Amino acid sequence: MTLTALLNEQRQAMQQFLAALETEKVCLNAAQVDGKRLGEVAEQKQALLTRLDQLEAARREQQREQGFGEGTRGAERLAISHEAGECWQQIRQLAEKVRQHNTFNGYIISQRLEHNQHAIDFLNRAVGGSVYGPTGHSRHKGFGGISSKA
Repeated sequence: MTLTALLNEQRQAMQQFLAALETEKVCLNAAQVDGKRLGEVAEQKQALLTRLDQLEAARREQQREQGFGEGTRGAERLAISHEAGECWQQIRQLAEKVRQHNTFNGYIISQRLEHNQHAIDFLNRAVGGSVYGPTGHSRHKGFGGISSKA
């Protein structure tokens, strides 16, 4: 595969990965999280990451073979030598957007986890012990006036 074709495919995969992160953000921000949809997005992200790893390995191999050395400066010089400098810059910009979106989605997930932990802690205190048994079912028939259908 030519370097130009490889970089174009890498850019397209990065755009798809960014779109998957956007979908993930929408799912995470929904009042009722759709676990099935989040699972599908996670699978899509994993497939895209695998493809991006393959493309990056191929790009690095071309970079080494053509004598441009390691690192981002070598990658940029390689792209420019093939008149693909603009595409390389777009890939770098997409990578930064991906990093930002991934960080934000991680923050949303950590906030949801914290909220869930607070709810579980509250229920544990309300019933005077663990709410759930080893099978994941409630140990209590009632919560002393607190609805278990929350």
